[in-house]
Amino acid sequence: MQHRSLLLATLAALLVILGVSSCRKTIEVGNKPGLEFVSGTDYITTDSTLLQDKRYMITVKADRAEDLTPNSYFEIVRTYANGMDTTVYEEFLTGEEQTSFQYTHTFTTLKKPGTERYTFTVKNNYGIVNQKILVMTVK
Repeated sequence: MQHRSLLLATLAALLVILGVSSCRKTIEVGNKPGLEFVSGTDYITTDSTLLQDKRYMITVKADRAEDLTPNSYFEIVRTYANGMDTTVYEEFLTGEEQTSFQYTHTFTTLKKPGTERYTFTVKNNYGIVNQKILVMTVK
């Protein structure tokens, strides 16, 4: 009789363990961080044709990935007319910024017709990168 009670208790414990472990969501490490443009009055969110020598704003939001890996780095690179890349802003993220980070970049367009490309990059602690690019045509 004792063996039977022990067997039933063991089976009940196994069923509880299996039930609890099957409720967990499996998240794979290695997902891209979130990166999106924030829309609003006077914010640029898509490739655009702009006026010469005028100020414009771009707001970008970076969130950690589904795997909850903290973000560690944010950068904006500007390229004029297929020339050399220039880093116009960079920040190593700490604290709350590693979970969610928002930045508004204000810039003035060229004083002559041409193109400007802005590359926004966020990197997480595993080195996984997400990038968004905006191309501005200046008339």
